[in-house]
Amino acid sequence: MLTDAQVRKIKPLDKKTKYSDEKGMYLEVTPSGGMHWRMKFRFNGKENIFSIGSYPDTTLAQARRIRDEARLNLKDGINPNEAKKQKKLQVDESTLFRALAMEWMGDRKAVIKETTYLRDLSVFEKDLFPALGDMPIDQIKGKDVLACAKKIEERGALEMAKRSIPLAGRIFRFAIRKGIIENDPTPHLGEALKPRKVKNMARLDISEFPAFLERMDRYHGNLIIRSALQLMTLTFVRTAELRMMEWNEIDYEHRLWRIPAHKMKMAMPHIVPLSKQALDILEKIQPITGIKQYVFYNYSTAKPISSNALLCAIRTMGYNGKMTGHGFRGLASTTLHEQGYMHDAIEIQLAHRVGNAVSQAYNHAQHLEYRVKMMQEWSDFIDGLRGKVSQLSDNII
Repeated sequence: MLTDAQVRKIKPLDKKTKYSDEKGMYLEVTPSGGMHWRMKFRFNGKENIFSIGSYPDTTLAQARRIRDEARLNLKDGINPNEAKKQKKLQVDESTLFRALAMEWMGDRKAVIKETTYLRDLSVFEKDLFPALGDMPIDQIKGKDVLACAKKIEERGALEMAKRSIPLAGRIFRFAIRKGIIENDPTPHLGEALKPRKVKNMARLDISEFPAFLERMDRYHGNLIIRSALQLMTLTFVRTAELRMMEWNEIDYEHRLWRIPAHKMKMAMPHIVPLSKQALDILEKIQPITGIKQYVFYNYSTAKPISSNALLCAIRTMGYNGKMTGHGFRGLASTTLHEQGYMHDAIEIQLAHRVGNAVSQAYNHAQHLEYRVKMMQEWSDFIDGLRGKVSQLSDNII
């Protein structure tokens, strides 16, 4: 009869070796290191082998319980191997990884951003469901989840690979709360993936910006796209916030753009002061999209403009790999800090977290008078950079 201590000390030999336990059960150890619990039994006069599980995934105590269940089947005249097959066919579909994941996603859909929902759904459908979707969650091991993440890593999607593990972990913890399983096998699996090098978003230096502005203002493509880039220059909001801008969010009386919480990355409402120049841009495109919900409306798709449309315009202007939508934010932050503007006001305008959880609830309106002045002065500064381009042009012989 084996003990846990004895099993832990067993090493593979040059040939397959069997270590007897009791009641027909033994541990079979292969030269490659595989350790498998088996049970020898006779059924209808013929010798059979019942596969119990592999060590250490199946412990000695667990193997004995499975063996005892198999012996009870034999007493009832049932072949344990056939009983095992039938059990697999009778799996409760509500305990499958796919079913649990979709139930969890359904619970979250009403309280998270649509972009977040679609991003997570993509990870499940493209990478996790093909391997894990049809498996009962109590049969999924940490190595199964890691194998999925490794496969994602191999195709170069390192960020997605890192995200897949905690996302799978959320489903295991959901199953724990439902009383289906007791443990989450995903903690620390991410440490097995390659370290991800943080890549800063491409952006121009302020000294390079006059030429960029000149090309942007001369952009011969879609007027809506050009206007979007011009407004991003003056407001330095996130690309998604700009694309989803709605006409009913504009407070013309107070010259403010009020973005609701559900559209913001930090899920807090945000106020963007609109300079005279920003309002001029909106006034020019109001006759084109003013009857639509979205300011930057794409008539060909009947949706807001895409982030790719903005990047394509930047590439057409000759700044591929040199500037991105996010680059406007970094450029504004650095320049405003260098010009001596208040750090908290800049951070609040960037919709970054400032202060504790309580103060964050009011940050969207903090330093508003100061930010109104700062944003107008920023627009005036940008106009001044345009003037530098004109001076350079006048000096060319």
